[in-house]
Amino acid sequence: MFCKDEPRCPAINVNDSVTKSKVDNLYGCRESLVDGLKLATDIMLAGNVAFVAGYGDVGKGCCQSLRTYGARVLVFEVDSINALQAAMEGYEVTTIEEAVKRAHIFLTTTGCCDIITGDRFSHMLEDSIVCNIGHFATEVDVRWLNENCAKKEQIS
Repeated sequence: MFCKDEPRCPAINVNDSVTKSKVDNLYGCRESLVDGLKLATDIMLAGNVAFVAGYGDVGKGCCQSLRTYGARVLVFEVDSINALQAAMEGYEVTTIEEAVKRAHIFLTTTGCCDIITGDRFSHMLEDSIVCNIGHFATEVDVRWLNENCAKKEQIS
């Protein structure tokens, strides 16, 4: 096997499998999001307004989880069919610019760049919580945060 550049045992690419995209992304995020939020912040979600950017499989699971814990959920989605699905599920579909005026918890699930930028940070409510559960670290402008924060606390 080594001469043929083959692995010694079978290897499966789980990330590209149907169960990863349709099961883990939806149900796994639904389980892990609130657990991570509560461990990191000890916040009570009930009554808080949460904003979820993206309503794909990950976003759907996150919205369900936040609503289950009593949060009022706002959704931003660029795909019109996904936005329609969010509306049909009872979520308020809005823009990021409107959400920064009302939400306390911000969650990115898109895998896209520059979802929450410096300009949007400057319009957020005091003590807002910003999270990324998307696939890449490019959704939130962390550099802007590091350059403009008054206090930085590492949560481990």
